[in-house]
Amino acid sequence: MKGIAIIIFLMMAFNSRADHIIGGDIYYDDLGGGNYKFYITIYRDCNAEGAWFDDPLKLSVYNNNSLIENINVFFPGYITLPIDFDNPCATAPTDVCVQRAIYETTIFLPPVVGGYTVSYQRCCRGPNVTNIVNPDDTGLTLSTHIPGAETGIVNNSSPRFSNYPPTLLCVGQELIFDHSATDPDGDELVYTLVSPYTGASSLDPAPNQSPPPPYFPVQWLGGVNATSPLGPGSTSSIDANGMFTVNPSIIGLMVVGVRVQEYRNGQLIGETIRDFLFKVFDCNITMQAILPTQEELSSFISFCQGLTVDFENNSYGGTNYSWDFGVPGTSTDVSSSFTPFFTYPSPGSYIAQLIVNPGWDCTDTAYIEITVNNPFSLSWEAEDSLCITGNDFEFNGVSSNLSANFQWQLDPDASLENFNGIDIPNISFSSSGYHTIILNGDDGDCNTFFEDSVFVVEQAVVDILLPDEIECLGLTIDFSGAYANVNSILWNFGNNGSSSDQSTSFNPSFTYLSPGTYSVQLIGESVENCSDTTTTEITLNEPISLAFTNNDSLCITDGLYDFEAQVSGPPNASYEWDFGPNASTTTSADLIISGIQFDTPGFQEVQLMGTHENCVDSISELIYVYAEPTIDFDFINGLYCAPSLAQFINLSSVDGPAIYSWEFGDGSGSEYFSPSHVYTDVGSYSVGLTVISLEGCEDTLYLMQQDIFTVYPSPIAGFQVNPQNIDVCENEVTFIDQSIGATNYFYFFDQNQFTSPEASFSHNYLNSGSDYPLQVVYNEFGCSDSLRQEVFIEPFVLYAPNTFIPDGDGVNDVFNAITDFEILSWELSIYSRWGEKVFLTDNLQQGWDGYYKGELCQDGIFSYVIRYKSCANPFITELKTGFVNLIR
Repeated sequence: MKGIAIIIFLMMAFNSRADHIIGGDIYYDDLGGGNYKFYITIYRDCNAEGAWFDDPLKLSVYNNNSLIENINVFFPGYITLPIDFDNPCATAPTDVCVQRAIYETTIFLPPVVGGYTVSYQRCCRGPNVTNIVNPDDTGLTLSTHIPGAETGIVNNSSPRFSNYPPTLLCVGQELIFDHSATDPDGDELVYTLVSPYTGASSLDPAPNQSPPPPYFPVQWLGGVNATSPLGPGSTSSIDANGMFTVNPSIIGLMVVGVRVQEYRNGQLIGETIRDFLFKVFDCNITMQAILPTQEELSSFISFCQGLTVDFENNSYGGTNYSWDFGVPGTSTDVSSSFTPFFTYPSPGSYIAQLIVNPGWDCTDTAYIEITVNNPFSLSWEAEDSLCITGNDFEFNGVSSNLSANFQWQLDPDASLENFNGIDIPNISFSSSGYHTIILNGDDGDCNTFFEDSVFVVEQAVVDILLPDEIECLGLTIDFSGAYANVNSILWNFGNNGSSSDQSTSFNPSFTYLSPGTYSVQLIGESVENCSDTTTTEITLNEPISLAFTNNDSLCITDGLYDFEAQVSGPPNASYEWDFGPNASTTTSADLIISGIQFDTPGFQEVQLMGTHENCVDSISELIYVYAEPTIDFDFINGLYCAPSLAQFINLSSVDGPAIYSWEFGDGSGSEYFSPSHVYTDVGSYSVGLTVISLEGCEDTLYLMQQDIFTVYPSPIAGFQVNPQNIDVCENEVTFIDQSIGATNYFYFFDQNQFTSPEASFSHNYLNSGSDYPLQVVYNEFGCSDSLRQEVFIEPFVLYAPNTFIPDGDGVNDVFNAITDFEILSWELSIYSRWGEKVFLTDNLQQGWDGYYKGELCQDGIFSYVIRYKSCANPFITELKTGFVNLIR
């Protein structure tokens, strides 16, 4: 009964879930004498399958979180609200239906400290709400508060909203809605977007008593909050007058909360929160009238550029267009062009109107405010980019109306910051860079200005940077400079009498015709008359030039090297060889020297150095000295059992190409550097190696190592298993050794769980299935061999059918288990589906015929339990269970 009661309770909870709530609000009127009339407005989705309006609606009244009373407010009836959507260019969805019920009740609430909180809770909002978490388990709380006696607030009625917002919104279309409220007491009202309260749940969707405050806000999805309830990319705001502006960017069913608070003499005394839904859908509007502002027109410069306006049209989806340019008293200021132009009769402000598809069902209108004045142009002219040294600017104004008033504004670094008049002379600036100058003009109808800048160039600075030890670099010099604020340069290299000793490159290279002393000049200029000049003197010498020839790549034992220098340079220059520490002569001042020998092989550096005063130059070359060849070899030591692979290691050293010839001692050989060789015969072997060097120190070397290693005989593994096919009961197998030359034995068998060192032996197998016993044999030298055989052990099998038919036809009439193996003890039990034992026997030959207490059992599934001992495990009682299907 308890389980049935729980099921009934859950069904009632499910059926009373609302899944219909659109929103609502609560406010009250102070009737005087402690009597208050409450208005609870509930909005319901009439297409929802959830609960009906509450009857009664249950209000809870609290003072300082202590329950005062619960009030039942009976259902007053409802109305179905018209859907406020009149856009002829879009089709409203047909699944939108809103019902409204306004519950009213009067409650006597005498003044009390802390006031009263009156609340109503209901669940649920429905699974289609898209901007809050778990909407089908989220309800709402409507609550209002009557100020306490300690506040001194008397005769107060709460604010109430005047209009209910439209339910339908077009995605991407702005809605401006008057969501303002009125207050019977004339209190100041403040509007904000807030998170509505959640309340109740699917487990108790219509509580008999709402809990006391505080109440918790709904949990928004990511990217959504109280001030942006329509999701990322959408805009939502409400101004001080209650004008609610939204522009949704996401399709969905959106919860929104709007709060109005009342203040009296700066004191907050109450608030009303409206909880409601917007359904945002794709209106698929294919036509709209759109006009830019006048400032957004591509031809707009100012409001004083003349009386002709080139209009632009950003509308889409239209076919016909009707323009009215807003000139009072005339009907000829019209056009049907898509982008017309119009000349206004006089300066002034006008409102131009555009109607797209006039007279059609789907039409739209847009407006643009136009202000025009007679042209008033203004600019100034001045020379630009003057040097900071002695700069002097003259600014000349240019205007279409020279009788207008003009005022100049210059930056603080100018010699004059303000001036009245069309021209301003003799202005200098104390800093380099851009300087902004503004000329303002006023002709009585239009105010305009022209802003531009002039550039003051910083003084050029140059310096010549000479390479280190320039006197040692020869006659070709790479010049460079340090430059600041330089746009152009001129080098003069001081080669008097030559017209080609100049360059405009920043880092030039110049070749002088002869040694000597020269005066080098560098001129750098930022702009005209803004330059810097520097001069320096250089002395150049004839460069030291070095080269030499020699023979190369000789043998260390008898190689003699000859060197010959080719040099040039200033008079009195000196030259010296450095042959290195491995040479027979380490240094020499002779330009030609012969018979130099080196005692170390490899590359040897030879250097020739030239010196004149502080100038030093040198060149070096590497010569090669061949090392004397050597011969040696070894092999990887180990136990060699025939056939065996021997790996030889060549330890010979040859500087250059060589030929290697091996003799393995069994009539075969190799020309590999470090070869390997397979010896098939038993015995001791002597190995020889011949090395012939082909380059440098040419020579032929030979090495024979006697009886370098021995190859030992290997045993041959072999054995039989008898018999090869057994079962778990007749499980003895004999292992018979048939190996040759073995002295030690090792067997692995019975799934590698057993081993034996005997040559021949017997074993009773414990495991069933295929087994692959392994024999490993060794001889007295340590050489080994191995072999596997195969044994199959038939496992113990006890078979029981899953169905039998006791119909007396002699076929499958009796259920029993079958085995080919010896059974030592046996017990078969049969149980019905309710656990009743219907059959028991200890006779292996006796099966169950389907009868119980003399009657054939009904069709069904029965379980069986078999307890037995077999030859496979004679000392263990084993258990087999299963199910059998009886079919009559």
